[in-house]
Amino acid sequence: MDSFLAWIENGSLSEFIRGSESIFAFPAIITLHTIGMGFLAGGSAAIDLRIIGFASSMPLKPLARFFPLLWLALAVNVITGILLVIAYPTKALTNPLFYVKLCLVALALWLVQRIGASVLRRPDIDQKPVAATGKLLALASLTTWVALITAGRLLAYTNRWELLGITAIH
Repeated sequence: MDSFLAWIENGSLSEFIRGSESIFAFPAIITLHTIGMGFLAGGSAAIDLRIIGFASSMPLKPLARFFPLLWLALAVNVITGILLVIAYPTKALTNPLFYVKLCLVALALWLVQRIGASVLRRPDIDQKPVAATGKLLALASLTTWVALITAGRLLAYTNRWELLGITAIH
């Protein structure tokens, strides 16, 4: 594993992201990752809250139009997330919390898909109250997004190694 991590860390892309003073390197990547997460988690949370019962005078059907934006935000986050791992592969890939985050990403995306399919695509969506299973999915989604964002944020403080052989200082 060490040779694989060293190969990534010593690659020109990794060194550019980590070491360049260009705003198109680490600052742009982390900014786009944050904006993507804001749209993805924030958009999903707004839909979840409406399903649970907040802003009940707002119809649910138009919220389905936000799904293309959610998937675009996901694409931004996948690309920028991969670039962040390339920048600091040891920091990410040796931290168990990173794998927790990836599992939470998978769960959150599954919940978004389920909510879209089982709640927002119902033909009678605005004529009948949301079923308890829809509300449970929305609550699970909100909880997952909070856990996911927390795990992602804690990654900056829970790593043992910054780069191969360099202990993190916290």
